Amino acid sequence: MLDRFQRALIRGSQKFGGVIKHLLTIKDGKTYAPSRVYWCLAALTQITLTFWHVMVLGKDFSSTDFGTGMGLILTSGGVGVWITRKTEPE
Repeated sequence: MLDRFQRALIRGSQKFGGVIKHLLTIKDGKTYAPSRVYWCLAALTQITLTFWHVMVLGKDFSSTDFGTGMGLILTSGGVGVWITRKTEPE
């Protein structure tokens, strides 16, 4: 039973890793696009810092500041991907 569970867990993590790689690479599926990687890192940093601020420091959560920050990160990431779309190899 545990052996079957471990295999399922490994398959699931491989699929998840494939999805992340697909999101961060250009059309060829092998080359990582810096704009997409930085975009992901910025979004993860924003979420991590918000969690730290609320859960560890016990401060109030500002939805407006979070929304503004995430909106700017996602917009700039989308613009970065849009700008570099024509330079990506097939």
